Amino acid sequence: MTRGRRRKFEALACGLLVIGFAACGTPPTATSLVTQGLRAQLAGDDSTAESTYQQAIKLDPNDAVAHYDLGTVYDRQGNTSQAVAQYTDAVVVNPAFPDAMFNLAVDTAASDPSSAGNLYLKVLALQPSFAAAWLNLGFILEGEAKTAEAKADWAKAVSLEPSLASRLPVAKPPTIAQP
Repeated sequence: MTRGRRRKFEALACGLLVIGFAACGTPPTATSLVTQGLRAQLAGDDSTAESTYQQAIKLDPNDAVAHYDLGTVYDRQGNTSQAVAQYTDAVVVNPAFPDAMFNLAVDTAASDPSSAGNLYLKVLALQPSFAAAWLNLGFILEGEAKTAEAKADWAKAVSLEPSLASRLPVAKPPTIAQP
């Protein structure tokens, strides 16, 4: 083979290798799978999002965002127990993940209001302007008959996000005792 032909052959071989790698693509990373899952979820394809997030978690069990996003899919499907498991995993991986803590508190407030209240307090320690956490903490306090504290938290929530006022309980007028 002449020198000129060898270079052409080498260039052709290199080109085929580049095309082969492009066609095969690089192996997906957990981050790229989370991005794909989010696209699917935003398009309303929860099934694809769920399986893509699960693949991301298999690649990287310590990807807190993958756990969180999978939890949101389970919440949309009404599968609270699986959502709670995923939010818990996200918080274990990243103890400073306020969105995961918030969703975990929302999903557990009815069954364990005390723990949910503690989660809301942790969220607020990380993000004091998280209006919905103030609102929900107020509901927890109201359930504990701490009305004054509940009203203070609701006032804070509404000052941060005025539209939340529509979610507050309407004060009932005093009833008049009948003779």
